[in-house]
Amino acid sequence: MSLACARWQRPLLSLCFLVLLSGCAARLAYNTMNYWVPWYLDDFVSLTPAQESRFKNELIQAQAVHRRQELPKLHQYILEFQQDLQRPLTSAQIARYHYSFTALAEQSVSVFTPPVANLLRYLSNIQIDQINTNINKELDELRAKRGKLSQEEKLQRYTARFEKFSKEWVGSLTKEQQAIIGELAKHQLDMEPVFFSVRSGLYQQWQSLLSQRHRPEFDARLEKLFRDVVGLRYAPVQSQLDQYLQRRFELMAQLNQSLSSSQRQYLMNQLTETRKEIAVLIQQ
Repeated sequence: MSLACARWQRPLLSLCFLVLLSGCAARLAYNTMNYWVPWYLDDFVSLTPAQESRFKNELIQAQAVHRRQELPKLHQYILEFQQDLQRPLTSAQIARYHYSFTALAEQSVSVFTPPVANLLRYLSNIQIDQINTNINKELDELRAKRGKLSQEEKLQRYTARFEKFSKEWVGSLTKEQQAIIGELAKHQLDMEPVFFSVRSGLYQQWQSLLSQRHRPEFDARLEKLFRDVVGLRYAPVQSQLDQYLQRRFELMAQLNQSLSSSQRQYLMNQLTETRKEIAVLIQQ
């Protein structure tokens, strides 16, 4: 789902999920976030040297808290997940882990929101306009690209994306598993109108917040918006979003239950490597 506010805050959200990717590249990215996050933000807003320096310093402080407070939780959650993965998971178990990891991601968002809130608070009106202009430009480009695709082409893209992700975690796929992934892709495509509604609604909230960034409640409201993005919450269509997740849990359970012993071991090995990378990050 592409959300306008998430496009600008993508570096913040990336920090929540980066450590779920195994390998030295992810570890390096986590350890150098005070360099690449401001670099990425430069695509959306031109910061003064003072603004960038303050943001970097506050980001480093938030990272220290995250490393000490949140990474150990993530390490433990993955360990518990591995223990349950020794046997096929039910849709209820998958739902429980989804909400557990989502809650952990939301806690990570809470840790990194203060530097973002402070940065936004001290931006000029011209800089805020620059952010919104660049967001609107990206959204227009996205709409134009999506508008050129047929439904079949969109389905093929979702399917290819889901298959690539699955192969990274379980290795090669059987025809049965490819069919399940095809169902996941079709379900994703069917939900596009709802996702676009969510994107529009949250973007309106984002714009409203930016115009109120000097109010005392700004930090709490910004954190709630970020957490809603991560948690896939938007009241006007929440029942549809909940149904979407429930169907995904059912399909993911089918996929998990179809894993061979070698695929399950492949997944376990990938998760073990991820835990090792997180353990290294905790100690650095």
